Amino acid sequence: MVAAASAGCFYASLAPDSTLFGRALTAPAKPGDFALTFDDGPNPAWTPQLLDLLAAHNVRATFFLVGQFAVKQRALARRVHDAGHLIGNHTWTHPNLARTGKAQTHNELADTNSELEQITGAPIRFFRPPFGLRRPATFAIARELGLTPVTWTVIGNDWKPLTAEEIAARVTSLSQKDRQRGQATNLVLHDGSHRTPTADRSRTIAAVSQFLPKLVKSHRFVTLDTWNRR
Repeated sequence: MVAAASAGCFYASLAPDSTLFGRALTAPAKPGDFALTFDDGPNPAWTPQLLDLLAAHNVRATFFLVGQFAVKQRALARRVHDAGHLIGNHTWTHPNLARTGKAQTHNELADTNSELEQITGAPIRFFRPPFGLRRPATFAIARELGLTPVTWTVIGNDWKPLTAEEIAARVTSLSQKDRQRGQATNLVLHDGSHRTPTADRSRTIAAVSQFLPKLVKSHRFVTLDTWNRR
């Protein structure tokens, strides 16, 4: 019994579709819709290249920024916003929120919101927990701050030692499975890394350059606020 309860709590703290600790925005029943999202930036080496690539295909994405990186790259964070992309809250230091107390969780989210809103001049309304991890209070704190928690349906595994071709193939295959299940795709890739703000994301950029020209012909690319209008 104890083992089963522990397993259930672990699943609830990690699985993107678990609702035991509260609901999150994943993806609606809109097959063909595609939310392209990026975590852990801004990255001064690779985020600008990604912005140029998205602009070339007239695609808007959602960027979940780490607060401590955004304040060091204010002009770049503002450029993301000014290019028409949606900016979300990815905490201040990228901690494991399944282990942080209520006060620390609140500060991680509130401080990031405050800085991002100063940088962009726009309200921040979406939050993705680092690693997808949370505890019972996490989403409640986020909602108290006016934030909609977000998880995903597809994760590109671009932090693993995969080639750009392997990342692109994974994204294409799993997004097709989403469509077959009758739902939209909410994809996580990374333009940065919580370990270093200048991580090498060349394989991610190369993968996006491979799958984006194909998927724009068969999908409607949206930012997350399209699915969560207030």
